[in-house]
Amino acid sequence: MKIRTLSFHEMKRVRPQLIRFIRRHGDGRITHRAIRWFQQLIQESWNEGMIVAATLDKNIITGLIVLGNYGLDESFIAVHPSYRKQKIGETLLQHALHRLGKIYTRVACDNTPSLKLCFACGLTAFQLTYGPTKKPTLWLGGGAWSRRDLEEKLLRQ
Repeated sequence: MKIRTLSFHEMKRVRPQLIRFIRRHGDGRITHRAIRWFQQLIQESWNEGMIVAATLDKNIITGLIVLGNYGLDESFIAVHPSYRKQKIGETLLQHALHRLGKIYTRVACDNTPSLKLCFACGLTAFQLTYGPTKKPTLWLGGGAWSRRDLEEKLLRQ
């Protein structure tokens, strides 16, 4: 299994395929808002806290992770059902953590597979809130995360 981290220009070229993958294999857990954010992503938004990475099996996408602003703006992961339980999610999350140094994500409390993934990769739940779908949602951080990063983001909104 190969991991490919995409540049903005590479991502832009294959964005329709990535969006199709997200819709098919995100199990309805990736919000319309997150998909719209990804569809409208422009180069000026591509900063040091941005990553788009995919796992590939003979040039077929098996998994995808996207984080904007270390995950503070948006974060999501999707794995093809045929490749689940093969540590693809863990591999992608650890890859992002290694590349970025810190990551954040929001996970709805009823999304057990994603919570298991985050805890298996050493992320820490640090705040309970309500997500865009009005469900109880945990903020999680990994690596050199700081609660202050989230507080500063909320102040800018």
